[in-house]
Amino acid sequence: MKIFFLKNQITRVFLKCCFFFFGFFYFFNVTYAIETYVPLEAIVIGEFIYNDDYTPTTDDCTISIYSPAGATLVNEATMLDDASGWHYYSYTTPAVEGKYPTVITCGTSLGGDLFKLDKSFILKSSNLTADDLSDITTVVTDSEGVITTAISTLNNITAAEVWSSPTRSLTTYGTLVADVWANGSRTLTSGGFDAASVWSYGTRNLTDATLTSGSLAKVSDLSGLATTTNVTDATSTLIAEIAKDWTVTLSDFGEATVNTAYKAKLQVLNYATIPTDADSLPTVVITDSAGTVQVGAGVMTEDSDGTYSYSYSIPGSSIGGVWETEVSVVVNGETVEVNDYWSLSSSPADVQIIEITDRIIPYITASVRIDNMGTQASDFYYVYCVVSSENNLCGGDDDIDSASDTAYINAGSSINLSLTLDEMSTAGTYWFKVKARALAETNWAASTEQFVAELGGTGVGGGGGGGGGSSSLPPATGVCRQRADSNCDDKINSIDFSILLYYWKSQPPFKNNYVDINKDGKVDSIDFSILLYEWEK
Repeated sequence: MKIFFLKNQITRVFLKCCFFFFGFFYFFNVTYAIETYVPLEAIVIGEFIYNDDYTPTTDDCTISIYSPAGATLVNEATMLDDASGWHYYSYTTPAVEGKYPTVITCGTSLGGDLFKLDKSFILKSSNLTADDLSDITTVVTDSEGVITTAISTLNNITAAEVWSSPTRSLTTYGTLVADVWANGSRTLTSGGFDAASVWSYGTRNLTDATLTSGSLAKVSDLSGLATTTNVTDATSTLIAEIAKDWTVTLSDFGEATVNTAYKAKLQVLNYATIPTDADSLPTVVITDSAGTVQVGAGVMTEDSDGTYSYSYSIPGSSIGGVWETEVSVVVNGETVEVNDYWSLSSSPADVQIIEITDRIIPYITASVRIDNMGTQASDFYYVYCVVSSENNLCGGDDDIDSASDTAYINAGSSINLSLTLDEMSTAGTYWFKVKARALAETNWAASTEQFVAELGGTGVGGGGGGGGGSSSLPPATGVCRQRADSNCDDKINSIDFSILLYYWKSQPPFKNNYVDINKDGKVDSIDFSILLYEWEK
């Protein structure tokens, strides 16, 4: 199907032509802007559609309209058409502003002539500003002078002036001359022949508004139409309508924690965007995440013209989740209600890295404390990592090493953790990072500590029999009463950990028989796990 498109919607006309051929195609295109209407406006969406021989097509076309959120408003409705090839659909726009995707579909894919055309449009309310009002007033004032001048000119027009115009003659008006002379009472010898005689015949005259059908506006009609009073009344009405346009905005607070203050700010602007006082002080209602009203009718304080604020101290016993603040204000006799949704954290966390207790690669261990600062017990999710840049956050593929876990912490209590990462391969400067939050919360608490990762003694990471050579780490002496106590000092601490690292994955026999804790002939992650289990016992 060859198709010719002509877009014609309401009073706006745009042209877009497209011809399609098999094997190749041509485009004749005039770009047009997307149509913009106001909400609740009656519009007509349509196209002229022709066949290959440029005769109007009789094929049915359908239209689909979708809301800005993607909901179907019109689902493949059949469009009306007439003999000229005009396919159209009448539609009253919704009240919601935004872009409404619209598609016209004609033909079928089976016949190879399926055609779809984008007819999307935008809904936007008209907002007049003070500058617009000034422009309107200027136009009305100027128009009053133009109309007065036009009325004066029309009052002085005579028939002679009409016919004396260069474009007025009896030789260039078709059969007018023949019509005049064909009348029996018109001769050059009786009554003469002049403009007055012509116009006084039948229905031709300049003295009234009479026509064979309808009527012609006279000077007197125009003089009664545009008067100073009418223009003044119209201007006053327009100003009154514009003055009704007010804007009320409420601040977006976002997030808060218990034992802090929630703050709301309201601003009232008139049509000229100038802060203007409301009829009375606005009132506030605050509801918690369980639907319980915590503030029933709080009264806002006026900070300045048209600007009001309200502060609410959040009790420590408050429940977390999404809270709502509703503000009601009377402006120019009308009640306006606005709201703000904000998140409350009832179990905020605090994180501290006490110290890096071990920095001999491949293991890095940090002593960490996590506090539950809230009034409710909760499971806390924590993530820890080693990164090569202070600005790098835990997570993603750029961590040197990372891990995560959860811990249950009572309200107002804390937990001390020894967090170890075991995939460090290169000595150097790094950052140990920890972040934590209650499972039901969205806010994270974090802490960062810079450290220098160091290499262990000679033979670390493997070596020859007997522990891989000499070392500054002494072998155990005497009898060790605790497993994992490699130096027999009755303590399981970083010294034992360093000795374990010295023999890490070396070959037996070991100079220190206590490093192979599970006696399987290897010093590996199993021995390390046992060491952690016995840590500081």
